[in-house]
Amino acid sequence: MDAAELLGGPAPFVIDTSAWARLPKAPADLLQKVQRAVIDDRVWITPICRMEILFTARNHSEYVTLEGQLDLLRILRNDRAVADAAMRAVADLAVRGSGYHRLPFTDALIAAGASEHGGVAVLHHDVHFDRLAEVLVFDSVRLPAP
Repeated sequence: MDAAELLGGPAPFVIDTSAWARLPKAPADLLQKVQRAVIDDRVWITPICRMEILFTARNHSEYVTLEGQLDLLRILRNDRAVADAAMRAVADLAVRGSGYHRLPFTDALIAAGASEHGGVAVLHHDVHFDRLAEVLVFDSVRLPAP
């Protein structure tokens, strides 16, 4: 599945920080689909993504603006089951080859959150999600480069 198909469909999805950061430069048709998905409550976020996005604010005004945008999105739980799934995924990747498991723990938690919430897709622009999709149940959907 590609980004246009995901965004135009009925299913919810998790948006990763890597995709969020590229949205302002995305083609107008994709941006409109994201806006429609937000209205339809199909764009979900994890606590990790929320923190990463809020970290990008350069001042209080930007922080408040970002917080308002993020408040429109459903926040998935980040509990022990999600942490356990992330740790299992990293262990499963380690078996596949030397260093294959070396990826940001935040990406493992985001992917595990999507997996633990019924295998919803993750919209991203980050190669680590393709690797995580090998051992977790979720669709890895890459936002195309602008």
